Amino acid sequence: MKKRKILFFALFTFLTITMFSCEELFGLEEEEEAVVETVACGDYNRPNNIDNQYDYQCQAAYVYKCNGQTEALASQCAYYKQLQQDLNLPDCDYCD
Repeated sequence: MKKRKILFFALFTFLTITMFSCEELFGLEEEEEAVVETVACGDYNRPNNIDNQYDYQCQAAYVYKCNGQTEALASQCAYYKQLQQDLNLPDCDYCD
């Protein structure tokens, strides 16, 4: 009977630890969405015929430009222009 209690306790402990580890590993807890704050500078104009993954790069340039972050804007635009060259992406108006 004592062995059964020890085995039950060990199994319970293992399952509890596993459950908490899975929550951390797989993000089972709700996560808040990231909100990007910008200075109001007009509506964002999305390039035509662009995949969302690459549109996010142009959106980042928009945010940097709106907030007057010239170094970050230059870096982001250099990255976007490299992607544009490699993948034949449309122009991002915020990188001109």
